[in-house]
Amino acid sequence: MTGAAEVRMPKLNSNDAVHLLAAWAVADGGKAVAGEPLLEVETSKALEEVVAPADGLLEQVAEPGREYPPGALLARLHADEEALAAARGRTAAGPEPARAGADVTAAAPGPVVTQPARALLAELGIPESRARELGVPVVRRADVERLAVGAAGAGRPGADHETSATAVAAAAFGDTSTTAAPSRACDEPSTSVSASDAVAADAVPDADPPGTVVTPLTRVQRAVAATVTASHRTVPAAFTVVEADLTDALAAGRELSAAAGSLVGPAELALAALAVRREHDPACFASLTPDGTATRLLPGAHIGVTFDVGAGLYVPVVRDADRAGLSGISRTLMTFRMAAVRGAFRESDLNGANITLTLHTEPGVVFAVPVVFPGQACALSLAAPRAVAVPDGAGGFRERSLVQLGAAYDHRLVNGRDVTALLTGVRDLLQDPARLAEAMG
Repeated sequence: MTGAAEVRMPKLNSNDAVHLLAAWAVADGGKAVAGEPLLEVETSKALEEVVAPADGLLEQVAEPGREYPPGALLARLHADEEALAAARGRTAAGPEPARAGADVTAAAPGPVVTQPARALLAELGIPESRARELGVPVVRRADVERLAVGAAGAGRPGADHETSATAVAAAAFGDTSTTAAPSRACDEPSTSVSASDAVAADAVPDADPPGTVVTPLTRVQRAVAATVTASHRTVPAAFTVVEADLTDALAAGRELSAAAGSLVGPAELALAALAVRREHDPACFASLTPDGTATRLLPGAHIGVTFDVGAGLYVPVVRDADRAGLSGISRTLMTFRMAAVRGAFRESDLNGANITLTLHTEPGVVFAVPVVFPGQACALSLAAPRAVAVPDGAGGFRERSLVQLGAAYDHRLVNGRDVTALLTGVRDLLQDPARLAEAMG
């Protein structure tokens, strides 16, 4: 259309082949303002707001509740009413068709309930009216999952689904009590998933026995599966672990928490120590160039941190952690915890890490091997502190809080010597909290 500005589906991450057009912020025919919200797009990890590229009257081409590949035409912006009327009067191909099996909206008043959301409601035995009471314009599968978690807490259907989501995510990122079954993500949502989608065909019985519960993977789980699969396929990973004494750091953390007005615990201290080491161990923060002939090192320590609080596994990024200070790191992680509970991350929160810290700090977890994200050199894992009796040098014993700090790494980029220097440097900072606080300013 001559003179009309086109609005196309953006490419928001490299894991998704399609994104969901969740909702329009401007009505069809309404006035769009450049730089103001125009529509919402849901990726496998986050809900992202897209702004209008120009002023104009909106001609919606795509329907909310459907999935479209990046580059698909979603709308046009026209200069005036005459141009809009002319565009609507033309005989044209009309909206681009949704992919087969894509997320299709329900033709019903009130909130839009996507087909995968409706299928999950039926599977969990939750009335659709409950979903329509959530107060969101488009009810997606993730909304139903959160509804199911609440229902499980009150003795209603959904407990098995919550357990499944937590188990898959934990397994994918190094929980040694479970084993992940990686599969390629970004498949089209379906209204049912059979066992043959998860295991080899020759290992599947002819029919599931009565009582079998089949729970579809969420969009978040499918994204985790894609990342883990890519990591295992492309990264020649190795692993090293050291032990750190956190006794003094935990005591100092209580004082630092009071000073910062926010939690300063093992995760905050480990992330701060890792950020300090960016200057000393830059190779561990680098990535491989696409042609595989050089490394690429961005300025700053941009550290991804894993969060799984039952709503899916997320890895938001603490940007410029080396300049944030302990109080800044503490406040950022607290914000991330709340966003993880609500599933309220934006795509921009989840991109741009040059190293990752995976947290396995639940009591009893003593060892974890993290997954190296494709495009990163290293991923560190922090296990739970445990009380250990050690000799006190005077014939007796004293209790200390020890923790395992591990690092998986891409052997194309760094060697064991590089990673050992990083780990021992982080360990030494954790064991000297005054020095760590001073280094963080």
